[in-house]
Formats: sequence, C-alpha cells, structure tokens
Amino acid sequence: MYYIDKPEKSSYDKFRTYKIKKGDTLASVASDLGVEADELRWYHNMYCEIEDLIEGDFKSYSKFLILAPEKYIEERKEKEEKKGQKVSLANDYELPFLPERINDRYKVKYTFEAGDQVDVTEMAINVKWLATDKNRYHLFEINRSKIFHINGLPPQSLIEKLGAKNAEMLYPLKIVVDKFGKWVDIYNYDEIESRWENLKNEILDYYEGELTEAYIDHTEKTLTNSDTLLRSLRSDYFFRTFFNGIYVGYTADYSFKNEVSFPLEEEVEGVFEVMQKITPLLDDDGFIKVDQKGSYMDSGLGILYGYIPSKVNYSAIYFLNSETYTIDKMNVECNILSNEHIKNTIEIELLE
Repeated sequence: MYYIDKPEKSSYDKFRTYKIKKGDTLASVASDLGVEADELRWYHNMYCEIEDLIEGDFKSYSKFLILAPEKYIEERKEKEEKKGQKVSLANDYELPFLPERINDRYKVKYTFEAGDQVDVTEMAINVKWLATDKNRYHLFEINRSKIFHINGLPPQSLIEKLGAKNAEMLYPLKIVVDKFGKWVDIYNYDEIESRWENLKNEILDYYEGELTEAYIDHTEKTLTNSDTLLRSLRSDYFFRTFFNGIYVGYTADYSFKNEVSFPLEEEVEGVFEVMQKITPLLDDDGFIKVDQKGSYMDSGLGILYGYIPSKVNYSAIYFLNSETYTIDKMNVECNILSNEHIKNTIEIELLE
C-alpha cells in the first residue's frame, strides 16, 4: 500500500518507490513503513539524483522516496536479530564443518606489494562439495574463471598468457579436505595429466621461443607425479587460506595457540605461531568472526631466505555464515619486514 501508482514516466521506474504525499515527513513515512528514518535516507541517497538528495527531511518538491528491495529489508532484519547473539559451537567447543552446504562462487583478489611495486590479480573461483567418505574426508571440485585480471587488465605478456592457460590444465580441480577443513591432497591427477598432453600441443601451435620452452619444461616437472603437483600447488594462496583448517576444537574462552603454515614465496613454507580465536558474539552483520594472528617461527630457513623471523607477521580474519558455518568473506595478510617491505594480501568474498 506504500508503492507508487505513477502515470507519468519516471527515472525511478526500476526501483521500488514510495510516493510522497502532502504532509509526509521522513519520520512519519519511516514510522508507517517500520524502518528507521536514517536507513530510509541512506538507501534513497545512494541511488537518487543529486537534486533529490534527502538532508534533514523531504524537500518541498520531493515526489518519490526510493525504497530498498524487500529481500534487502528481510536480510537487514535477520542481521539485526542475530547481532549480539552468542556463537553456537558443537561439543568440546568445536567449530562445526558442514561441507555439504558448500556450492559457492567467490571473488578472489591477490595483492603483492614489494617496495613501490604493487601487483593486483583478480579472478572468480567456484567451490563445490562432492562427497564425504566414512573417515570424514571430503571431496571438493574447484573451478576457476579462464579470464582473470592483472592490475585491471586481462593477461598481456606471454608469461601472463601462459599462466592463464594453466587454468585450462588444472581446472576443474578435485581436492581432498580433512575433517578440520584443511586441504590435504589432489584427487584427479590423472585427469590433469591427460589435459596437459592436449594443451601442450595447442601451446606449441600458438607460442614459440625460449620462454615457452621453459614454461613447458617447468610444467612437465611439476606433473612428474601427484606428489610433485601437490607440492607445487601448496603455494597457491587460495587453497592455503580457504582450506586452512579452522574447524577445530577451541577452549572455553573461544581461543587457543596454534601453528599455521603459509607460503612465503613459491615452494617456501613459513610456519607461524598464532593466537586463534572466535569472537564469542556474532558481529554487527550476523557473522561468526575467526581471527588468526601471529609471527614467524624460526625453522632455520629465515636466515637462508633473508627473512628475520621476528619481522614476518601473519594475520587472517574469517567471516562465517552463522547457520551454515561456511565462509562468506575473509582477508589474509603476510608481511615480510626485511630490507624491502613485502606484503601479500588475499581477499576472498562470496559472490551473490
């Protein structure tokens, strides 16, 4: 009963709107609609023309108020109801892992910073649960978009184009994940090896030169057997952060000390001692928040690779759906504070 029946053509036809009547104020309309006045103003001002911006109240000439979609309102109400609720854990304070609920597409953004150099790579990745065995090992299928962007552009250089071709060999990739949500193995090595034989001929038809030969040689060494492929893919930031093994038992205060391994660079592992904790209450958006924060543990490799152990820091924040315990978004940072500051950032966010 609040929606406009407008005979004239309006630039707001594509929106859900309210027709402002004589005597209406922002407060009175908010009261009638059961929505906070600030919420009404905020949403309207996001989409309206500049001259129709609402400041203190409606302007004398205001005709339409842009309303949020009903689905948006319901989601906001649900979040408000959940806000401040205690996070529900399983027996022994275990964070539940419910993989059968996962069939989601994510936007993934990698940012590499070294001194003044900043490289950004973006892609979309789909994660789908396929099966679970009697030992609670889970099979997932991972698919990656063929086109990804480097610093806002599709692959430009030969090495970037060859790297993009790699996706045609690897994906769809089937991986094995343990009961804690940690990636432990590759399932479809034979499929990948077969794809490579076809792709190699295609690459040789289109590209030539020393760089192409070096790429093919490197790929074939990687595919020597399933172990060499697994070792190579362990440097993939998406797998190492998304399937990090956060679904474990916590203490009564929702925290504990843990060791997390993370690639400092290709095939170079770093082990970090972190404080891992769950915020006991759902956050303002109704998410479960899981934090990992800590510093590099000296394994003897620090000096070898030029890293000072006390100056390599790791930080990860996960936001989980409070009903399915699946990842909605996450952010991971690894800072190497050596002679040249190096920073890797991985941002993963669910695509609607």
